[in-house]
Parts: sequence; C-alpha cells; structure tokens
Amino acid sequence: MYIRTGKAIIAAVFIVSAVISPVPAMAASGVVEIFYLPHPPAEAVVKDVEAVVKKHDQFKVAKYSFEDPRSKKLLARYNLREHMPVVIFIDGQNEFTLGKRKVTFKNFPKGNAFVPMFEGNWSYRDLDGVLSAVEKGK
Repeated sequence: MYIRTGKAIIAAVFIVSAVISPVPAMAASGVVEIFYLPHPPAEAVVKDVEAVVKKHDQFKVAKYSFEDPRSKKLLARYNLREHMPVVIFIDGQNEFTLGKRKVTFKNFPKGNAFVPMFEGNWSYRDLDGVLSAVEKGK
C-alpha cells in the first residue's frame, strides 16, 4: 500500500510541476538574427529590417556578416552555404507560413531586389506579420 501511495505522490508532483511550469511548444527567445553581405544593397535591407523589428519590443537584433570569420560557427549551425545577400532567422527559424503561403526570409524582399536572381518571396509586411504572430504565441 505504501508503495502505491509513494508512486501516486511522485506522479502528483510531476503533474503539478507540469501545470505550474509548462514547457512551451515554441520557446521564443526574442532574437532576430540577420546574416548579410556587407555591401550597400544588402546593408540597406538590414537597416529596413531593423526598423521593422524596432516596432516589436520583445525582439532584439543580432547582425552577422557572411564575410566575418567570427560568423563561421553560426553559418554552420544554420547550414548556410550558398551565396545570398541576406537571410533572417526569427528565434532560429527562417521559414514561416502566412495563410496558405510559405515565406522564407532569404535574399532581397520581393520587389526590392538589387539583382533579380536574388529576389526573395517575402516583404517587410510579411516580416512584421510573423513578428506579431510570434509575439502573440501563434
């Protein structure tokens, strides 16, 4: 009888712990990481991205140049090997679904490409929408 009660107490402790401190499905760290080529067209996009992020108090910006040797570990962590002007990660992700559309924060924003082959499928409005959704936990 004591053994069952002991097991019940242990189970109750685990249940109470889970209720008091639930593990979120997506732990938001509030970091927008921007990887970029240190050239004027890409730097202009970085500046515009920072302006969007400033509207969201929860997020801080971390910038990394593709050409800076100190960025190598992060580039490897995100498996970034191809040549691109800009890539943006929000809490470790750069692909999101907006409605029925998949958005990848990579290259220049749509309609703002310095080089057409580097035009992405995202906009600053998309970025603002994803940041708002992440803030709300959606």
